[in-house]
Amino acid sequence: GRSYIAFLGTLEPRKNVSALVRGWVIACRGRENPPALVLAGGAGWDATIGAAIAEVPTGLTLVRPGYLPIDVLAGLLGGADVVAYPSLGEGFGLPVLEAMACGAAVLTTRRLALPEVGGDAVAYTEPDAVSIGAALSGLLDDPAQRGELAAAALRRAATFTWDTCAAAHVLAYERALEAARAGSRRA
Repeated sequence: GRSYIAFLGTLEPRKNVSALVRGWVIACRGRENPPALVLAGGAGWDATIGAAIAEVPTGLTLVRPGYLPIDVLAGLLGGADVVAYPSLGEGFGLPVLEAMACGAAVLTTRRLALPEVGGDAVAYTEPDAVSIGAALSGLLDDPAQRGELAAAALRRAATFTWDTCAAAHVLAYERALEAARAGSRRA
């Protein structure tokens, strides 16, 4: 029954979890019932997380459940006030898409492919702790915006189907073949 902010992923440097922890602390300042922060996923190799966690003030709750079974992930993501994924770079952004498909309000960055996945169905932040804190605070203070993002996320996530993916690949192959044929005719 307690509100929380969720992160799901391996705790590695590009996931920017230390900045998330520090931003969450900023967002929780002065809140009567601050949300917990749940950092779910494998331990990874980010050596800076320990220092960030050590700075968490008494009275705030940070939970590290580790790697979770797949059957609980939809509940974790869909039950969060916000799913925060302030990554410094993603090849595609599957964790953002997974959270969107669970109807979560998502906060992420505009790095690499993340805007292509999130579009206008997610909230964006710069990757530094102060910006993350301000963005989290804004979302926590605005349940209506979180609801709008959650609804938009479900709609957008529904467009990412395997049929759509296959059709895009076929089109890319057809264009490549056309270009190759056009090039051989000119030669």
